[in-house]
Parts: sequence; structure tokens; C-alpha cells
Amino acid sequence: MNAFPLLGTLILTPAIAALFAARARSDERARRVALIGAALTLLLSLLPLALSHAGVALTAGGPALPLLGARLRLGLDGFTITLLPLLGFVLLALLAASPRAAIDPHSAAALLATGSAILGVFCAVDLAVLAAAWVAALVPVDRLVARKGAQDPLLRRTCRIFLLGGTAPLVLAIGAIAVLAARHGAALPFDVEEIARVGVPEAWQSPLFALVGIAVLMRMAAVPFHGWLPVLLERGPLGVTILLAQMQVGVCVLVRVGVTLLPVGCADGMPILAVLGLISALHGAVLALVQTDLRRMLGYLVASQKGLVLLGVASLSPQSVSGALLQSVALSIAITGLAMVVGAIEARAGTADTRELGGLVARTPRMAAFFFLLACAMIGMPGALSFVSEDLLLHGILHAHPVLAVLALTAAALNGITLFRAFQRTFLGPLRRHLKGAALEALVLRERAFLLALVALTVVLGVAPARLIAIHEPVVERVIHEVAHGAQARLAAATYRRSIDADGGAPRRDGRPSP
Repeated sequence: MNAFPLLGTLILTPAIAALFAARARSDERARRVALIGAALTLLLSLLPLALSHAGVALTAGGPALPLLGARLRLGLDGFTITLLPLLGFVLLALLAASPRAAIDPHSAAALLATGSAILGVFCAVDLAVLAAAWVAALVPVDRLVARKGAQDPLLRRTCRIFLLGGTAPLVLAIGAIAVLAARHGAALPFDVEEIARVGVPEAWQSPLFALVGIAVLMRMAAVPFHGWLPVLLERGPLGVTILLAQMQVGVCVLVRVGVTLLPVGCADGMPILAVLGLISALHGAVLALVQTDLRRMLGYLVASQKGLVLLGVASLSPQSVSGALLQSVALSIAITGLAMVVGAIEARAGTADTRELGGLVARTPRMAAFFFLLACAMIGMPGALSFVSEDLLLHGILHAHPVLAVLALTAAALNGITLFRAFQRTFLGPLRRHLKGAALEALVLRERAFLLALVALTVVLGVAPARLIAIHEPVVERVIHEVAHGAQARLAAATYRRSIDADGGAPRRDGRPSP
């Protein structure tokens, strides 16, 4: 069975729905069109997972683009195949459960277009397709921000820096990889499998991995490229920013491009990424602790948690990599739910500042319960998927870098303190005077339904994570094997150079040093 029509349809469905939503004559019609598109996306995203269980290969080629030397090849691995239905559900939840005032034709179209581009990143096996999808994922939020740029120039500048900084290094790296692959005889220089076959010269791998790493760090809001996420979450469109922040496209590109095509550069660069991941985790945790705005606090919490994910992948032990991939899924679920609760609070109270909130549990007990449960799900309480993922991640880091594991645990503890302080300031204590006369409505049915589904999902996966771990296992093994192979190649090259220097001669064509 050729999986290209299925994956192509999956990517195009939200994009087509975005076009219809943008042309809708009313907000309600745009919302209905967007919900239909998101529901179809969720249904289609479940099919690859079902087909993989049936043994169907999910890498397929489409039409060739001779002028570009590219081919529209799509495929999935054990990590991205689990992210497809998660993205479909998150997209549906953000559209269905968001306050109606927050969903107009432009925002609905932006959500769907962003989801379509992220699906393209997950499914791309051709680097040209990957680069196009990577750039396209940032265009909708830029256009939404541009509509209010005159009122908020800081938001506009931040978005532009993120747009340029998050795309230029990856596009430059992909172009250089394609040129090098073409010089070494690759018929399709953008094809991942073709590039892996001919190989990228070792001398180029470290600088190219540095470019890929900068793009990944920017998208994961890691230090020193973290500043965009808190600003966009506080001032920008909440739904699109959450979709960009919690979908792990950075990890996907790091595994698919960095590990697969640049193993030697990956072996050199992973220790640096591990340190930056730890710094990001601690930096985000400390700054989140002092925030009073729930949306800005959420931005720093996401940056901190993504730093832990980056640290887990870069630690390169089987447990840490497996835990990082699981943590990516757990983080997406918890962050989506918390963002929905924060959006509901802001829609009802008119603010997300904890200094102006308090005592909301008396008016909205279900909202308080969901915030508490999702906060527990985010920090790794027993019974949640994050409990399993953080246990694997921290044990893996402990075996590789004991000191880093202690510091990572400190960051996780600070995140827990932040969330429970936010819960206390928002929901406990006396109701503020200016809120006593406000119409603080309880959560409506659609909000309760999707929040309950998110809580149930993290509990079910947390109680029975074995299947998810087994699906991720081939990706974990590939990461460990490729980086180990790159380290061996680097060591062999260094040994060869030292032997040449010791003999005092240059190598001949037969590989031996000249007399």
C-alpha cells in the first residue's frame, strides 16, 4: 500500500479548511468550518497508527520536482506517528473549547494552517519539504501579530526575530547539505535516505550541526533564544502560540536531520546541547517562579520543561532519550489543558494576573479542579504520563551525568512550586472585591469535556505506558546507534591524523603515510 495519498491528505485537510474558514462571512461559520476540518484531521491522524500496527510501511514517495532536485517523499517514524493524533486532538480542543470571542475567521484559519504546517514537518522525508513546512508553521502567527502590530510593537518585533531566527539557520543548513550531497553523486540531494547513503563530509558536519542546533534551540525556546515564548504567550494569540510551543517539531528535526545525517557533528554538539538544555530548565524554572501573569508564567514553564526534554535527548542514554520522547507527549497534553484553563480564567475575569485574582474556587470549582489536576500532570505526579517520563529521563541522566541529574531535579521541583503557588493565588483565599459582582460563569460543557479528555489521556497513558514506549523504541535505538557511530568515526579520524603527524608525512592515495 502506498501511504503517500493518506499522508498527503492528512497534511492538506487542515490547510483546505483554513482557506474556507478565512473566507467565512461570520465568526460562527468560521468556527464550524474549522471544527469540521479539525475533526477530519483527527480521524485521518489515527489511520497511520492503525496501519503501522497492521505492518504497513509508512514511508512513500510522491511526484518528483526535477528543477529542485527534490521529491515529495513523506514518511513517519516511531516518534512522529504518535504525535499525529495528539496534534489532531489538540487542534480540535483549541478550536472547540476556546472562548467564542477568541475564534474569528483569522484566528481559526491561523490555527488550522499552523497545524497543517506542523504535520508537514512531522511527515517530511525530503529536506526541501521539511524546510518549506518549517517556515510555513511560523507564517500564520506572524500574520495574526501583524494585525495588532501597531498597538504592540514589542510583540511585532519579537515575532519577526523569532520568524527570521527560527528559519534562516535551518534553511541555510539544508541548502548546504543538499549541495554537498549533489557533489557526492546524490541523484536527489534533498532526499534524507539518499543523503544518508552518500554521506556528508565529516569536516562539514560540525558547522552544519551548529546551524541545525540553533534552529532547534530557537524553536524549543532554549537559552539564549528563549525570549520569544513568554512574550508571545503573554501578548500574542494564545491558541496558535500554544500549538507552536508544545508540539515537538524541534526534537523531530534534531532526530531526523541532526542525528541521521550529521552523526559526527551530533557527537560533537550533543554535550553543548545538554548544557544549554539544563541552563534552560533552571532559567525558565526560576523566572516562572516570580511571574504574576499566568500566561507569561506558562511561557517560562514551557521553556523549562522543553529544556529538560533537550537535556534528556542530548544525554544519549537509552533511558534518557526514551524519557525525553515520552515527556514530549506528556508536556503537550498538560500544557494544552493548562492553557485552556488560563484562557477560560482570562475570558471570565478579564485578566490573567494573579494579583487581581483569588478565591475563584468558590465560583468555579471545576475550573480549580482541572487546573490542579493538570498541574499535577505537568510536574510528574504518580498516575500521570509525566511521572513515567520524568522517572526515565532523570534515571538516564543520572547514569550519564549525576550532577546534571540533581540540577534537573531541582528545576522540576521549582516548576512544581510555581504551579501550586499559582493555584493558591488564583483559586484559594477570599474572593477579590472587584470580582464579587462579576459574572464568573462555570465551565461550559464543551470546555469540561475536552479538559476531562486531556486528564483521562494523561492518566491512561501514565498507567499503561508500555505500548507508547515500545513504539518509540526504534527511534531511541537509532539515536543511540547513530551518535555512537559518529563518535567512533570522529575518534578514528583523530587517531589517523595523529598517526600521520607522528610519521611526519602526508597520506598517499593508498591511505598510508608517505615517507
